[in-house]
Amino acid sequence: MSSAELESPFELCPELDEAFLDELSFMILKVVEMTMQNLNSNFDDNYTRETCIYGRVRQLFLQLARDASKPWLTVKSKTMDYVPSICNIPVRVFRDDPLNPKKKKVFFKNDCEQSQLALLFDDFDTQLASQITWRLFIQAPESNLENGELEDLEDDFRVVLVGFSAMTGEIRSMWQSKSASRAVPYAIDAELPEANILERKPVKSKEVDTGLANENGKQV
Repeated sequence: MSSAELESPFELCPELDEAFLDELSFMILKVVEMTMQNLNSNFDDNYTRETCIYGRVRQLFLQLARDASKPWLTVKSKTMDYVPSICNIPVRVFRDDPLNPKKKKVFFKNDCEQSQLALLFDDFDTQLASQITWRLFIQAPESNLENGELEDLEDDFRVVLVGFSAMTGEIRSMWQSKSASRAVPYAIDAELPEANILERKPVKSKEVDTGLANENGKQV
């Protein structure tokens, strides 16, 4: 089932903004790419990579929540089972297959998520809020990873937003990031610092005391 065969999340939930999802997805994929490149030693395996990806993505959300220029993203629960909100819509983040999630908690709303939805009942349709469970997936490429490196730029990690039916667990809506992080150009605005000019000072040769004296008692 492709995303084109499902309802658009932006029609199903007009509060969501695709531009924000694009921006957020790019940052998530950069963190994933960096992690895969860092954890590429003989002492790394899927466990070290997966746990590090989870922790780093969580830290990304916590830092973005403190960014005043991004009021559309907040994190109400900062525990390990954190709950970010995108455009006031609570979501939860998983490293799993969006079409066939293996983690059962994907389909369950935790206490923080339910309380956030309760606060939104006055802003949009209560029935709709209770029927949809929004999840943000970091989807791994289908091809195998060799030494922690991706084989093909066109076969890369992606971010997928899925709206599940809260009653049946069936997928009602889906959106996926347009491109992988490495395929998207981005500006580097950091400037190199100016070089410091060091003043050269004359160096005097050091006299060495040989301990030898001539017949007049003078050092030689």
